[in-house]
Amino acid sequence: MREIYKTIAIPMDGKETQFRLKKLDAFSGAALLRLLSRLPEPEDEESPLFSLFRAIPDADFRALMTTCLQHVEILLPAGYIPVITRGEWSCDDLEYDTAACLKLTTEEVLWTLEGFFAEGASISRTGTPAS
Repeated sequence: MREIYKTIAIPMDGKETQFRLKKLDAFSGAALLRLLSRLPEPEDEESPLFSLFRAIPDADFRALMTTCLQHVEILLPAGYIPVITRGEWSCDDLEYDTAACLKLTTEEVLWTLEGFFAEGASISRTGTPAS
């Protein structure tokens, strides 16, 4: 069976926070690939993801982040809740945490494209599964 969920831990406010990523659906994944194909080649020694974040137009970047974050859930004491639902923040802690949101967007892109490119592997360690 295909794995579409992955748990990761990233630091937020000085402590490790558990998140669950869900791969983008086929249409969103294909749109991501089309977006990546329109971007310029990375400069020397520049990571492809940094190139993406640097070169993508603002409207496309906002759409990319929103799409990715709609596929991410945060583990709270009551269980996992979506980070964004219908374009609205469900998790107030993340709304103003730029670093965490960029990290989650990056992880979602890498998780979705894993296997397409050599650098498609995750850059975060896997979190412990929730019981």
